[in-house]
Amino acid sequence: MNFFSELESFIEWQSDLPADRKLSEGAVALWIYLLYRCNCCALPSIDGRWLWRVEFFVRPEGIEHFFGRSERNIRRYRKELVDAGRLKYQKAVKNRRKGLYTLVPFADNVAPTSLKNLADETVSVFGLVDKYAG
Repeated sequence: MNFFSELESFIEWQSDLPADRKLSEGAVALWIYLLYRCNCCALPSIDGRWLWRVEFFVRPEGIEHFFGRSERNIRRYRKELVDAGRLKYQKAVKNRRKGLYTLVPFADNVAPTSLKNLADETVSVFGLVDKYAG
């Protein structure tokens, strides 16, 4: 996935939504923050590409601190994104632990795949797919 392509697609998608279905400013900001965090979690591949993790963790207090908002507000923004189909979220098992996030990509030529990273560990990342293959 490409950071700027995903950001551009998100902005175009949000711009094209009818007024009554647009995301709140907080949800838009949260999506951009999560895009940044996902990009920071990217893994280098053997061939020099950067691979975006399918799932990544973010501490709730980190989000709250960044936005200066309460946990309740962050939950509301996150729910907007989940309801709009732009995000998948798995709540942490214990209170105040990291939540598991998956950004739903706009790019139609990527899909989750398992690859080996430089440490020879199998990881789930978004990889390029041939959308024209039969």
